[in-house]
Amino acid sequence: MKLLRLRCERRFAMARNEPAHGAGGFTGLILCGSWIISLLMLAAVMSGLTMPALAAADPIGNASFSSMTCPSGGITNATCYEVVISDCAGTPDNFVAVIKVNDPPSGETDQGTIFFTTSGGGNGFYDVAFPQDSQCPQDQCGYMVVQDLNSAGYRTVQIDFTDPDDSKAEPAGWITGPGTYGHRSLACRYATLVHEVWVELLGSSAQHPVCATGNSAGGSLIGYAITQYGMGNPGGPGPMFTMVEPTSGPPMGRIDHGCMGSAAPRPVVSCPANTRISENYGLGLAKDYLDPAFSSDVCTVDIESDGADADPDFHYDSVLSTDYPSPSYLTFVKILYGSKDLTQAVPLGLEWYDAILSSKAEACIAGAAHELPGNYDGANQIVSDLTSSCQLAVGRR
Repeated sequence: MKLLRLRCERRFAMARNEPAHGAGGFTGLILCGSWIISLLMLAAVMSGLTMPALAAADPIGNASFSSMTCPSGGITNATCYEVVISDCAGTPDNFVAVIKVNDPPSGETDQGTIFFTTSGGGNGFYDVAFPQDSQCPQDQCGYMVVQDLNSAGYRTVQIDFTDPDDSKAEPAGWITGPGTYGHRSLACRYATLVHEVWVELLGSSAQHPVCATGNSAGGSLIGYAITQYGMGNPGGPGPMFTMVEPTSGPPMGRIDHGCMGSAAPRPVVSCPANTRISENYGLGLAKDYLDPAFSSDVCTVDIESDGADADPDFHYDSVLSTDYPSPSYLTFVKILYGSKDLTQAVPLGLEWYDAILSSKAEACIAGAAHELPGNYDGANQIVSDLTSSCQLAVGRR
């Protein structure tokens, strides 16, 4: 009940443009108390009814592009744009990101377009974001992934969720909230950006393969896009992703489990083989990557209660949400994990992956840790998977 009140106050504060929990005052408490009582009464009335299995896709917002000078580093011959994202329901005011676009080299057939996101809040371009590995060109395996796919004829679109004019304005990247439904609401920023690139740069072509890869929380963005934002099937706003490859996640697969503290499930995973891993985020990750999506430290409070005072909305906020319990896509989904990754992102990602009813595949990269694209073998696997599967026929079978 405590966390139910916290979440209620957060939503009333957002609707009234008030500060976070604690600042809504007496009015907020009255409204929340009335809302909770009404909710409990409604639950009693509805207890014998069956709720619909699926909901309509969450709405996307709008975005505008302006050319800018690309930052130094990474692959060359790129065009960069500052993107202002607006009108995402349940999120704060305008959000600013940067994209780095490399068209297929001259003389290469246009094979499709691939979007790239990094870990955490996505603060940085994929081609410079991952740990150095001397086996990769310029010691950057992320660089190798983007360069090799671009050389193979793919348009690469890297996303940096940082305001280039005010880097402190979005300290947690795309996770900077609050969002009415936490990460689920904030993922509108990614879905909106992808949609606008598809419209502005690709002419809304349904015959052009569009694919994506992202590591850890960057993979959560992909999961939300093809599930809640409808980009895994033709009925969404477009594009319909042909193939996606989340790596090391998505850790927002079941937020309700991750915020349970010591009571979180500890399933046995297949990578690393036959290893039991807790789904508990822990207080450090909760502070950096979960709480910033809300108006109060609701995940931290939940963890400290060891699940005894669980937030009832965290499951709805997740990629594997209550309204999409068994997702099915026309998008082909492949996930990669590393044999040295013992983080909660593995079992939390598998919660979503195991529930998918449509075409999917999984692979384990020997020797790779959580930052999988920074591993030479992991990087090569990403390139191989996307070049073989990012083709129009895959998503239409």
